[in-house]
Amino acid sequence: MGRVPGTGRRDAQHGSDDYRDSGAPSVLDRLSIFSRSDAFCDMKNRLKVLRAERDWSQAELAGRLDVSRQAINAIETGKYDPSLPLAFRIARLFGQHIEEIFDDEHDPD
Repeated sequence: MGRVPGTGRRDAQHGSDDYRDSGAPSVLDRLSIFSRSDAFCDMKNRLKVLRAERDWSQAELAGRLDVSRQAINAIETGKYDPSLPLAFRIARLFGQHIEEIFDDEHDPD
C-alpha cells in the first residue's frame, strides 16, 4: 500500500503507512476553485459576517457550497479569492449580488 501521488492516500497495492507528502503542493494549491490574491487585487469580503448572521460554522457553510472548511477559512481571511463560479454560488446562497459580498478595494467607486 503505497501513497497515491498528490493525494496523501494509500494505494492498496504497495503498502505504506506514510500519509505525508512533503513535496506536494498544499490542498488549496491543488484546488481550481481559487486564485491567489496579489498586491494589485486586494479583495475584501463580507463572508464571515454573512455566515455569522445565520449562525453557521465554517463547516456548515462549506457543506452548503460543496467546498472544504479550509477553503471557507482561506476566503474569509483573504488568503484566496474564490473563482467566479464559486462567487456566484456564494451570492445565490446568501441572496445577494456578488458586489454586495466581495469588494475590490482598488475600485474607484
